Order: sequence, then structure tokens, then C-alpha cells
Amino acid sequence: MMLRGGRFDIYAEDEEGNRYDVEMQVVNHQNLPQRTRFYQSSLANDAFERGQNYSQADNAYVIFFCCFDPFGLREQRYEIKRRVSKYPDYPYRDGETTLFFDITNLRQIVGPKLQNFLDLIAGRKVDEADDFIVQLRQRIAHVKQDRKWRKEYMQRTLYEMDIENDRRRAILEGRKEGRDEGVDEERLALVRDLIDSGQTKEQVENFLVNIRKFSPQQAQKYYQLAIKK
Repeated sequence: MMLRGGRFDIYAEDEEGNRYDVEMQVVNHQNLPQRTRFYQSSLANDAFERGQNYSQADNAYVIFFCCFDPFGLREQRYEIKRRVSKYPDYPYRDGETTLFFDITNLRQIVGPKLQNFLDLIAGRKVDEADDFIVQLRQRIAHVKQDRKWRKEYMQRTLYEMDIENDRRRAILEGRKEGRDEGVDEERLALVRDLIDSGQTKEQVENFLVNIRKFSPQQAQKYYQLAIKK
């Protein structure tokens, strides 16, 4: 959904007016804090441009589901809020919260329903009796048949901007293979993260095939390259 010049994977509001931006982050471009700032500012602009008083602004949540550990601290869930320096317990309530989930993490410290959803995203076995999972699968099937949605999805996105950044970085670093080599390095980094998180060979390859849409041969290739380096 488009919002004030920004593009969100999912933008939603609840009955209390709280706003949510949900993003899927497949590759770690080392810019998540800056990306978070962009999305939070977009949500804030949307609230204030509706004429809300600053003190009446609703809560805003930016939620990232990552195919890697975003901060390398081996946590399944990270919650980011502003704090007053030297006074971390002071209630600084600006209404902004950012959540990061590492879907490759197997610690299972979140609630069972959220864990089931994370397992679904990661291509792991899920509880098919879960009402939310049933509804989600039905919705996915419907969206896949929606031509208007598919056309909108193909328009320029932040993902395309990421690809351009990869290409520029590759050129600046003098890579012979340019963008393609940069993408290969990103893929290898992802596979290493999966291995480091405790995933088995089968789990890694299933993730690459089901989530990243690799061919089985590509999945095997990148797994073997990752364990050699």
C-alpha cells in the first residue's frame, strides 16, 4: 500500500486507530535502523496530516520479519523503543515501537500462535488447525488470483532500490561480476546466517526453495559454498 511517497508491504489500522507497518526483509543490507526511521516517519506524517494534535497521535508499530538475525545477538524477537539517556526507566511515550523477528531462529520464545506464523513464513511445519493459519492460506490463495494486486506489486518498490544499491556498491568496490557477484555474496551471507542459527541442511535447503524460490540445485550449491567458507 502506498502512503505519502513511501511503500509498505502491509499497512493497517486497528479499531483504536493504531497504525501498523509490516515488512518482510529477506536480505540484510545493513540499513535496518535507517529503514525503520523512514517507515516510522511515514506513519507519523500520515497521522499528523490528518489534523491530529501531537498529544493525540496514535501508536505506530513497524514490524520486520527477517530471514536473518538483524543484530547478530541470537534473539528471536527484538523490541526497539526510545529511552531517555541515563534514565532508561523513565516512561518516554512517543508512541513508536519497532519489532524485529528472526524467522530462522529456533528458540521459540514467542507465543504459540506467533510461533506458528513464524514457522509458516520460514517454511517449517505448522499447526494446520490454527484458525489464523487457515484464514491466511485462504487469503494467500485469493491474492494470487487478483490481477490488480499483482500489477501493483510489480511496480517500483524499495526492493528494487536495494538491488540498485547493490549494483552501485559492487561497481565502487571494483567487483568484476558487478551486481550478480554482489547478489551471490548476499545469498551466501544469508545461508551462513541460517547455518549459524542452528538450521540443519534440510531446513536450510527447504527455506531457500520455499521462501527464496531457489531451485533445489541452487539451494544445494549455496549450502555447500557456505559450509566451505
